[in-house]
Amino acid sequence: MSINAWLQEFRALHKRARQKQLNDEEKQLYVMAREQFARALTAAQGMTLRPGEMARQTFRVAQAMQIELSLNTGIVRAMTLDISKGGFSVVLTKPPGEKELVGYTLRMPDGMDPVIGRARVISSKKQIGNYRLSFAFEGMSEYDQDRLEMILFDAALSRIPS
Repeated sequence: MSINAWLQEFRALHKRARQKQLNDEEKQLYVMAREQFARALTAAQGMTLRPGEMARQTFRVAQAMQIELSLNTGIVRAMTLDISKGGFSVVLTKPPGEKELVGYTLRMPDGMDPVIGRARVISSKKQIGNYRLSFAFEGMSEYDQDRLEMILFDAALSRIPS
């Protein structure tokens, strides 16, 4: 099967999954197809998976999403630069304190309930006048992980011409 034909099938399966119209067999097929698609995206991003790591956990999407961070110094609103099932990156004028566990409220599209939780800084890079910070989600529920993953696949698929 050509890549274009596979992508068309995956898009159709993804759309039906969004509408919760998959039977048990199709759900298994969809989970395998998501992993295959995520592996292709991860490879295209030049990322290497560790043994046992799932590509669906790792691939990132450059996606601006509103996020509110609750820092020890106060509340800061920002836009994500990129986001994955494991975390996100933002630009802030000052980084949070070292080892500070940051509260966040991630606004979801289409009026969906936000994802609320905690994250920790895993990378801080000084830039001219600000910092690029990468955060890892801490203890996100499976329900919120599934909702976020659906948004990530929506965003990735929207960037690939039909």
